[in-house]
Amino acid sequence: MTRRRFDTESPWVINASRLILLVVLFALWEIGGGWLFDTFYFSKPSLIAKAFAHDIVDPAFYTDLATTGLELVLGYVIGGVSGIALGILLARWRFVGKICDPFLLALNSVPRIAVAPMLIVWFGIGIASKVFLAGTLVFFITFFNTLSGIRGVDKALCDVARVQGASEWQIFTKVMMPHASAWILTGLKMSLPFALVGVIIGEFLVSSQGLGYRLNFYSTQYNTAGAISMILASQWIPNLLPY
Repeated sequence: MTRRRFDTESPWVINASRLILLVVLFALWEIGGGWLFDTFYFSKPSLIAKAFAHDIVDPAFYTDLATTGLELVLGYVIGGVSGIALGILLARWRFVGKICDPFLLALNSVPRIAVAPMLIVWFGIGIASKVFLAGTLVFFITFFNTLSGIRGVDKALCDVARVQGASEWQIFTKVMMPHASAWILTGLKMSLPFALVGVIIGEFLVSSQGLGYRLNFYSTQYNTAGAISMILASQWIPNLLPY
C-alpha cells in the first residue's frame, strides 16, 4: 500500500499554511503584548480590533472612507489615462520622445513628499491636492511602462506587417498595442498601491477628512491601536477596485 504524497504545490495547502502562519503571528503578538513589548508602542490585536469596532459604528468613518476612495479613484484614473496616452504619443513620435526623455526622468526623480507642501499652495486643502499627488505617482509608472512596451516591439514584425500591406494604423493596433498591453496592465497594477500612498500622505499632511486625516489624528493623540487600525483599513480600499 503506497502512501499518498503530500502535495506542497496545492493551492489548498498553500492557503491553509498562510492562514496558520497568520494565526500564529497574531497569537504571538497578542500574548507578547504587555510582556515582551510595550503595548503603548505596538498595541496588540485585541486593542486594534476594539479601536476598529469603535470606528465602524461612527458615521464619520464612512465619510472619511468615501473621501479617500474618491481621491484614490480620481488620481488613479487621471494618472493612468494621461500616462498611457503620453507614453503612446512619445513612443510613436520618437524625435519628440528623445527630446522629452531627460526632462521626464528629471521630473520623476523629484521626491513627491518634497513637493507635497507646495500642492497645498497650488490646489488648497481640498481633494484636488490629493488627487494630483496620487495622479503623479500613477502617471510616471504607467507612462514609462507604456513607453517601454511600445518601443520594445520587434521592428522585424512591423516590417513584415508592412510587406503584407498593413497601414501604420493597423501596425499600431494589431502589432504594437498587443505587445505593449502586458506592459500597460503591469503598470496599472503596480501603480494602484502608489496612488493610495499618495492619497494617504496628502491627507496626513493637511486635510479635514479621509483615512489619512484620521490616521494623523490618532497618531497625534498617541493612540497606537487607532493608528494601526486605520493603516489596516486603508489597505482594504484597493481590494474594492478592479486590480
